[in-house]
Amino acid sequence: MLSSLMAAVGSERTMLPDEMRLTADGKELIYQLLWRSVLILILIFAIFPVWMMFTTSFKTRDEVLQLGLDIIPADPYVQNYVLMFQRFPLVDYYVNSLIISSVTTVLSLFIGGLAAYSLSRYEFPGKEKFEMGALATQMIPGVLILIPMFLLFILMDQSANIPMKDTYHGMIFLYTTFTVPFTIWMLRGYFDTIPTALEEAARIDGCTRTQALFRVVMPLAAPGLAATGMFVFLLAFNEVLFASVLATDSVTPFSIGIQNFQQQDQTMWGQMMAASTLAAVPLLAIFVVFQRQIVSGLTSGSVKQ
Repeated sequence: MLSSLMAAVGSERTMLPDEMRLTADGKELIYQLLWRSVLILILIFAIFPVWMMFTTSFKTRDEVLQLGLDIIPADPYVQNYVLMFQRFPLVDYYVNSLIISSVTTVLSLFIGGLAAYSLSRYEFPGKEKFEMGALATQMIPGVLILIPMFLLFILMDQSANIPMKDTYHGMIFLYTTFTVPFTIWMLRGYFDTIPTALEEAARIDGCTRTQALFRVVMPLAAPGLAATGMFVFLLAFNEVLFASVLATDSVTPFSIGIQNFQQQDQTMWGQMMAASTLAAVPLLAIFVVFQRQIVSGLTSGSVKQ
C-alpha cells in the first residue's frame, strides 16, 4: 500500500515539469498572438492613409465630397492624372525638389559624416558641449528662426551681392544647415560600432588616416549612410515652412507647388492626391531597393562595440 502511494506521488512529480513546459509554451503563444495583433493594427494604421490617397486619386470631386470610405473605386476616374499636368508645371516642381534634396543629402552626409567620425574617434576640448549644441539645434521650432533666416537672405543679397532667396544654392544652404546636426547624431552612433582595430590595420598596411577613413570606415558605414541619407532626403523633400517663404518663384519645390490645387473657391482633391501618389512612387522605389541597408543602418548604430 505504501509503495503504491509513493509510486503515485513520484509519477505526479515527473509530470510536473511537462505541465510547466506546456504552460510556458501556452504563455509564449499568447504573447506572440498579442504582439502580432498589435503589429497588424499598426500596419493597418500606417497603410490606410496611403491607400486612401491612392483611391482618392481615382475619384471625381463630387465623389470625394461624399466622404465615402470606398476601398476600391467603383468607376475609376483616371482623368485626374491627365488634368494635374495640364493645370500646373508639376514636372518642374518635382525636378526642383529632386535637385535641392539630392544636393542637400550629399552635402549633409559629407559634412556630417566627417564631423561624426571626429566625435567618435577623437577627444578634444569642448567635445561634449559641441554634441549637446548639435542636439539642441534640433529642439528649436522652425517658426522661431523663419524671420531671422529671411532677414539673413535679404542681407546677403543687399550687402554681399549674393542672391539667396528663390535660388537653388539658397535652399540647399538652408536645408544643409538644419540637416547636418541630425546627420551627426545618426552617424556618430554608427561609427562607434566600427572597431578601431580595422583602421589600425589599414595604417600598418601603409594607409594614411584619410585613406583609412574613405577606404575602410566609410564602406563599412554604408548601411548607416544609406539610412541617414534617406531620412535627410525626405526631410528636405517634404519641407514646407521655409520653402513657402524663401522659394516661391523659379525654384518652387513640389511640396509648395502641390498646394496650387487648393484654390480660393474649391480644392481639387482628386488631382492633388494623384500628384501625391506619383510623387510617392519614386521615394517608395528607393526605399524598396535600399531597404536592407536602411534597416541595417538603423539597428546597427544602437550597439556600441
